[in-house]
Amino acid sequence: MKIRITYIFLLFLFAFNANGQTLDDYIIIAAENNPNLKSKYFQYQAALERVPQVGSLPDPQLSFGFFVMPMERYMGNQVAEISLMQMFPWFGTLGAAKNEMTFMAKAKFEEFNESKSMLFYEVRANWYALQLLEKEIAITKENIELLKTMEQIALTRFKSGGQSSNNSGSSGNVRSSGNQNSNNSSNGMGRMNMQGQSTTGNPSSRSMPQMGEMDNMGSSGSMIDVLRVQMEINELQNNLALLEDSKIPLTARFNQLLNRDKIEPVIFSDSIMAATIPISLNEIPDSIKNNNPMLKMLEQEESAYIAQGKMNQKMGLPMIGVGLQYDIFQPRANSESMMNGRNMLMPMATVTIPLWRKKYTASVRESDFMRQSVIEQKQDVSNQLMVNYEDVLKDFKDADRRVKLYQDQTSLANQALNILIVQYTTEGSNFEEVLRMQQQLLDYRLKYLDALIDGNIAVAMMERLMGR
Repeated sequence: MKIRITYIFLLFLFAFNANGQTLDDYIIIAAENNPNLKSKYFQYQAALERVPQVGSLPDPQLSFGFFVMPMERYMGNQVAEISLMQMFPWFGTLGAAKNEMTFMAKAKFEEFNESKSMLFYEVRANWYALQLLEKEIAITKENIELLKTMEQIALTRFKSGGQSSNNSGSSGNVRSSGNQNSNNSSNGMGRMNMQGQSTTGNPSSRSMPQMGEMDNMGSSGSMIDVLRVQMEINELQNNLALLEDSKIPLTARFNQLLNRDKIEPVIFSDSIMAATIPISLNEIPDSIKNNNPMLKMLEQEESAYIAQGKMNQKMGLPMIGVGLQYDIFQPRANSESMMNGRNMLMPMATVTIPLWRKKYTASVRESDFMRQSVIEQKQDVSNQLMVNYEDVLKDFKDADRRVKLYQDQTSLANQALNILIVQYTTEGSNFEEVLRMQQQLLDYRLKYLDALIDGNIAVAMMERLMGR
């Protein structure tokens, strides 16, 4: 039976590794391996061990005395004495001390729960940040490929535009020469016209080379388009390198939370799901007040100080001691006593007198002041938690609005980009608009992912506030 259970367990582990790991799996790994969380748990275990310590009686006192020279007594010569004494605190003192340590141990457990909920939040937040980074890298690579396609289109237009510009430039030169010959033959003042061309800068003659330059503007414009798209590609490649570098410390931080090697790969789901609140919004404030570990820890501390006050009050009452004394005698010569040489057993009782009352009264007041301090601290923490909840709720609603906004904006920008690309491919116009719209689409896609991640992080913070 044990072999079968072990075999099934190994099969489960194999299936677990084969199917990959989800966020919940990583949370379980962090809960089992995180050193800080394990440290908090051991502190709780140590606090539990204080309960039997304070709930036990003081150690009994055993004393032994030996007379170097036997002391003459009526019963003989006393040579030694042995005494045993056990002190008992006032009734209820040990119970109050045990209650105090029990409540303090429970406070340590709630401190452990606070560390656990904080750890779970950090695992979720880092996992979402890494997932966002992966999506940004993928989107950036897609845009680089798209820009490379646009670069090929611009290069094609440049090559075709260069050929047409050369043809138009030749015809333009021919037309310019024809115009000069006709002007010279019609005026009969060819010398003056030629002199005017060379000396006075006739406007008609100066405009002739500019017409050739205007014919080459098409090829120049296409080359500018190529350069612009190459500049955009360089910018995106630089951003891609930065994103790849940013992935290294984020992965190391995530693996550190799981107490794994810093280069251990992290597995993500294929898509980022929209955030969903685990319970109704109306129930969250009450859930925070009832389940937040910090509030519960302060409640346990308040109960501990109440028990401490009762214990300090009882410590001001007498302690009772009960014991036995055993005297050892040697028979004395020439003694006619029937008790000669017989050892003696004597019961004893002792009572402490708590005469100096100031220290006991001060200890009781100290416990009461500490209890009041915890009450005020609990109220302050509760107020802060409600403020934090309102901030998180605002972030969640803002993220939800942005998800819908950028989803619509992405769809519209994608349609506009397709139209502009078609226009540029067919007409060669609005290339700047194509690049601007491409950048706008990239920005919308990234902002949409940011909104999804912000919503998930807001929900993770809500769960942390509720101690989950």
